[in-house]
Amino acid sequence: MLETALTVFTRHGFRKTSIEDIAKSAGISRQGIYFHFKNKDELLRASVQKSLDAGLRAANEILDDDRLTLEEKLLQALDKRFGRYAGLFHPDASDIETQCERILGDAVGKYRSAFQRKLETAILASSAKKTKGAEKRASTIANMLCACGLTWKHSLSSQQEFLEKMRDAIRLCCRELAGD
Repeated sequence: MLETALTVFTRHGFRKTSIEDIAKSAGISRQGIYFHFKNKDELLRASVQKSLDAGLRAANEILDDDRLTLEEKLLQALDKRFGRYAGLFHPDASDIETQCERILGDAVGKYRSAFQRKLETAILASSAKKTKGAEKRASTIANMLCACGLTWKHSLSSQQEFLEKMRDAIRLCCRELAGD
């Protein structure tokens, strides 16, 4: 139900989505939704929270996997955090971010910061040379990759397109790291 709700919200936006729309998409009654959630705000909060938790957990597992190269880690983690949403945000859903901030406060920002710190740690750990400025470079690269991911999840039409662009961005960043 929460995944379906998030899909409907990203397709139609918060204001244009009704509990009835979500119920129909989920194959349950409106009363079934109201049994679990008091209102649309609570449903959005729960669906976004679940998605953020799952995305961060999956990304952390990938970034901790020592069998993967840095490029593989970054691509898979960024795909779990941002890529899976590429192509899902319809222009009618332009109010969704504002509503998430209103309902969730700074929770989305905290997840973004936690994810970025995890990227920095993975980048720094993979650097063979711990040169002066390595921490700053890792932070800059993580920040840049997150900015690309955030932008591209909204502007690209598919997850495949996201992966292609992200792969190029990661390759460029890893060349920068190799040049240390």
